Amino acid sequence: MKTVQATETAVSIWITREEAPTRAQMLALIRQALAERGLPLWEETEAECFACGEDTLVIARPGQPRRAAFFFGDLETLLAGALRCADGESSLYAAGGGYILTAARPAAGPALLEYGESYPVTADWEVHAREQGMCLMREGAIAGLRRWFSR
Repeated sequence: MKTVQATETAVSIWITREEAPTRAQMLALIRQALAERGLPLWEETEAECFACGEDTLVIARPGQPRRAAFFFGDLETLLAGALRCADGESSLYAAGGGYILTAARPAAGPALLEYGESYPVTADWEVHAREQGMCLMREGAIAGLRRWFSR
């Protein structure tokens, strides 16, 4: 049995006498709860699941939009991908053996995935990378690379 509460800013689901849902099942339940109430779906979701005995509580809220991130093993592949993308919100980091380019989803064109490898990062990772001196270009990295390398 499921008891669901949903608003634009939060969803809670109390599940009784069923197994705790997997991460994918939680996200599906959250989307379903929002859709059934005519609420907008969230671009990103932060969710927590608490299980005790036969009861499970899922609490979810909209997450911060994450930037897409891509790892490039060398400067040549970085430039091949980045110079084929539109300028936009983006940052460049030095990483072990290569570069990590983060970009707002609208600026992240398919060329980044063609030449680079998708790389999981969070906003916390970007803060940590800047604190550790890994940041090479804080904002406007794609535009900066274009200025320096497309002559």
